[in-house]
Amino acid sequence: MVDLAALTDDVLAEILLRVPSPRDLGRASASCCSFRRVISDPHFLRRFVALHAAPPLGVFCCYPALGGGVGGSQFHAALPSHPSGALARALDTSADFCFNFLPPATSDWLVRDCRDGRFLLDRVRDGSTAFTEVAICDPLFRRYRLLPPIPNDLAASVENPYVQRGGDGQLQSRSSEIFLVSRSDDSVSEEDTAFTVIWMACCRGKLVAFFYSSESQQWSALSPPEHYALSTRRVMGVRLGQRNHAHGCFYWMVALTHRWLVLDTHRMEFSIVDISPVLTGRAMMFSNQITTLESSDGRTTVVVSDVFRPDRRCILYFYTFLYFSDRWQLLNKITLPEEWGYRFRGIIGAAEGYLFIKLDDPKENLNDQIERHVEYFSLDVKTMQLGSFCRTTLFTVTDAYLYCGFPPSLSLPSI
Repeated sequence: MVDLAALTDDVLAEILLRVPSPRDLGRASASCCSFRRVISDPHFLRRFVALHAAPPLGVFCCYPALGGGVGGSQFHAALPSHPSGALARALDTSADFCFNFLPPATSDWLVRDCRDGRFLLDRVRDGSTAFTEVAICDPLFRRYRLLPPIPNDLAASVENPYVQRGGDGQLQSRSSEIFLVSRSDDSVSEEDTAFTVIWMACCRGKLVAFFYSSESQQWSALSPPEHYALSTRRVMGVRLGQRNHAHGCFYWMVALTHRWLVLDTHRMEFSIVDISPVLTGRAMMFSNQITTLESSDGRTTVVVSDVFRPDRRCILYFYTFLYFSDRWQLLNKITLPEEWGYRFRGIIGAAEGYLFIKLDDPKENLNDQIERHVEYFSLDVKTMQLGSFCRTTLFTVTDAYLYCGFPPSLSLPSI
């Protein structure tokens, strides 16, 4: 039998890097002082994060201002029965998801995106709902960084941008869309605090986009594609707030068409993709009826929700694109439980081979203010098994972000 005391820290690190999940690593850290010493080393944590996907820990919900009040946001941790339940509770008790560490007033800030444990927020500046003050922050370590304003020479190309969210002229109205780019696996280093932010706006007849790099500390312009789907008649239908992501690419449905606007963040290039083969014959009333899923072989799986059916059932279709034959292939389909037909409200995200589905409250609870709730379920793509993930009493939600990250014991500052 091997004596653990005889193993060097380097050897222990190589062994612990092969622990299959953050949950198991947390247990290992609590079981032995030698393990805890190695695991708490920043260099080890950087390597572990690079090799393992961050587990889903909960859902972050934003709710609107109702009755003249102030809107807000709230983190809902995974249920105790979920495999990530213990990690989610540790995060919930340690992080400041009210963002009280941001410059006052806290109520002015609006959450715009959540990715890799970081949050992107903004607030109206000088009365503009397009050129807002933007902050990227780490709620676990209570750190933030304010982004510089977009330079005047770039901003001059933005003319009368269409409202992307809100529209009531109040603090939650926005005429631009901003979001974070995911960190690639090969970007993890000893000082992995670099980030990229995308800013986009739809104007009459054109799409305008910029990106900010923390490494260059400046804003740069992106060239949108020239395509009739983004013509004067169509461009105001690009639903920038309803975006999907997989393998470094972002996807938006172009309204009134069966096409995607795609942004490849590796090349920082836009393109238009025809997805009509997977939508033909299906009523697409909401943009969250279609989502993307990362497959282990590097391909992107497209999931289409067929909701508005005569039998009132909900069926999920799984497709992949075969580049060598320029066609779509149906991989699988699953019929969700019958009672979900009227409760299904879309897919909010995907992680670790799971889809996360939002369900409205059961009909029998609609008139009971105490029992009313919204549920989020996980669907294992391989086994097609459904499981309860979390629930919230926030019945009116404007945005719901799947939060994936590491617990406090396995985290390092990202800002």
